[in-house]
Amino acid sequence: MKRILPLLLGCLLLAIGAVQAAPVTASIAGERGLAFRLSLDGQPVTHGARPQVYLEQLRPGYHWADFYIPAGRGRGYTYRTQIFLAEGFETNFVLVARHGFPPALRTVSTVPLAPPVVSYPNQGPYPNNGYPAPGYQNPGYPAPGYPAPFHRLAPAEVESLLQAVRQRPFDDARMALMRDALHETVIESQDARRLIKSLSFDENRIETAKYLYSHIADRHNFYLVYDALVFPSSIREVQEYVDSVR
Repeated sequence: MKRILPLLLGCLLLAIGAVQAAPVTASIAGERGLAFRLSLDGQPVTHGARPQVYLEQLRPGYHWADFYIPAGRGRGYTYRTQIFLAEGFETNFVLVARHGFPPALRTVSTVPLAPPVVSYPNQGPYPNNGYPAPGYQNPGYPAPGYPAPFHRLAPAEVESLLQAVRQRPFDDARMALMRDALHETVIESQDARRLIKSLSFDENRIETAKYLYSHIADRHNFYLVYDALVFPSSIREVQEYVDSVR
């Protein structure tokens, strides 16, 4: 009995830790539009081949990822690898499959799911939901200069928009809906990032990131949007656009 009690206590602690562990998210994109089928820990994730997959509500830690990459004429090849998902982060991967080389899954970025609180000397953390104190001049960032009238989307409105966007089957329809909804509104950078991540192709994410820059309420946090882009070249393109319009 004395030997069993420590074992039971250890199992209980492990169970409590598993319950308390915050879920994490991940995205996997095929390089240059490469389509693939994915199973995670033995469970199918995709129905048919897709160029990009966004995964939510995953447990942190190690997972087995099994890929099937179609090669045409009913042929294809499989690739299995283990991935690690850090608690409190979204991890973004790119699947690379080039002629003459075995497939590889590469980590592109790890992004905190909760943005950090920014503090300034004699100002304290940002009050008012992320806005600086009145009269504070943030060096390196221009005044917002939003066209009037504008409306800042509330969290419930963002969730409704995101749900409506995800119900559209193709990127063109999703982008059109975003433009209609955000014509005279502004949103926070972290919400723009979520909207951009709903798009399947990186070229559409680039175009949408450029459009949304003029509709961002907290431009000092626009760096969060870059994490919705898969490739470093895509990030550079958006950064160059932002620099040109500042």
